[in-house]
Amino acid sequence: MHIRLGNTDDLAAIMDLYHEVSDAMVGTPHDCCWRREGHPTPEFVAELVESDGMLVAAEDDVIFAVVGVDHDLGHDYGNLRWLVDVPDELVAVIHLLAVREAWRGAGISRELLRACLDEARTRGMRTARLDATANNAPAIALYQSEGFQQVGADDVYVGLLDEPIVPFVVMELPL
Repeated sequence: MHIRLGNTDDLAAIMDLYHEVSDAMVGTPHDCCWRREGHPTPEFVAELVESDGMLVAAEDDVIFAVVGVDHDLGHDYGNLRWLVDVPDELVAVIHLLAVREAWRGAGISRELLRACLDEARTRGMRTARLDATANNAPAIALYQSEGFQQVGADDVYVGLLDEPIVPFVVMELPL
């Protein structure tokens, strides 16, 4: 396995991965309400890639896991009390960690998350923040095991405007 920054040549493969993962989650206990029609959008993924904010895990040129990172806290986080008070440009906001089903259970999410955090530290970030749907116990357990602490919880629309409101938790890890 090789973890590297994604590039524009990877965009189609990254979107295929997100579609595969989101389609497989529909109706499951850990459904995070990603939908190919609404979230993640190709435009958002392209922005992450173009800003060197998408890490991919690949083997033999097959991308099987991805994670995005930028500084965009978005509207979802509201007025939370953060553990570290720093300007947005010193915050690594982690987005869209996904692993193809065939590669799950081998610790790839953990490796990719750690690589993302290492990249954030290399870039001088002071803290990492993320959110997860409240029903995604495996993701929350991973983040907690890596030192993330819950700083809030809220409801948010995910994807299309007619999607249901999804409860989620917001977590932070001082770097």
